[in-house]
Amino acid sequence: MKIQVKLILSFLFFGFKVSSQNLTGTWEGASGAEYYKLVILQINDSCFGFTYDTGFGHCKANYIGTYDQSSKNLVGFNTSFIDKNIFHSLSIYDLIYSEKNSVEYLRGRIKPKTTGAKIMSMGIPQGIWYKKVSEKVDTTKLMAAKVQYYQAQTVETKVEKKDEDKPTSKIEDTVRIPKVNPVADLKSLKESRTSTLIKTLETEADSIRLVLYDNGEIDGDTVTVFYNGAIIINNIALSSKPFEITLPLNRSDSINTIELMANNLGRIPPNTALMLILTGKERHELRVLSDYSTNAQINIKYNKTNK
Repeated sequence: MKIQVKLILSFLFFGFKVSSQNLTGTWEGASGAEYYKLVILQINDSCFGFTYDTGFGHCKANYIGTYDQSSKNLVGFNTSFIDKNIFHSLSIYDLIYSEKNSVEYLRGRIKPKTTGAKIMSMGIPQGIWYKKVSEKVDTTKLMAAKVQYYQAQTVETKVEKKDEDKPTSKIEDTVRIPKVNPVADLKSLKESRTSTLIKTLETEADSIRLVLYDNGEIDGDTVTVFYNGAIIINNIALSSKPFEITLPLNRSDSINTIELMANNLGRIPPNTALMLILTGKERHELRVLSDYSTNAQINIKYNKTNK
């Protein structure tokens, strides 16, 4: 379902501070008989919209990304399908902005996001390019609804990352996160997203230990964790050092729910976390992903002992 462009742009230019280089618009490219399109709405350094491509049919998918003004690097990924047929998969995009003779380009690589697609492609990235053909955008009703979320002001937090090529130096990267009330607004934000069940664990223990790390490169991921609907960890930065908390199980309810919500996407979307759940003598290791559309949910089922 298409929506009016003017309504979207009114949000962009009157509700937000727009960054100096704005990628908002329609971008198109081609490779042989294949046609590609990327539609972007940019607010500060956050980009969202959809991708469309043909070749063995067609595929249209929601898109979320982050644009770094200094490096001109747009990193993003597909969150979910809008429409597709066979032989298509969700992708991760790593693109560089350039301009030549007043024509704007995005060039780079895409690679599969899902494990099955990675196996089929042997993990080999594919080159891709786009040319900006219009400042106008048409987007899905689902993605237009995300504008309401981005109306929250953003604040900057500094994250230090060790430069692998220069071990003795450090570079600072800026990660933007929504400025929201730590309780009321965060709960409302969580409810606006879909909580995806990752796993259901069973235990006879009366408590569990929850341990969190960043799963991958330390890129400034921050998360909020809910336990049975209440905030127990608020806006914590994930790193290689573990964050640990002990949670008593509510034995009056058979199911206890942990929900992990992304406060940001770091520099490399999506938000990734390594979660360890220790229940009695058992150890459960879970790799969880979250973004601006989905929360990661883990259920703990308490089984009463018959002693």
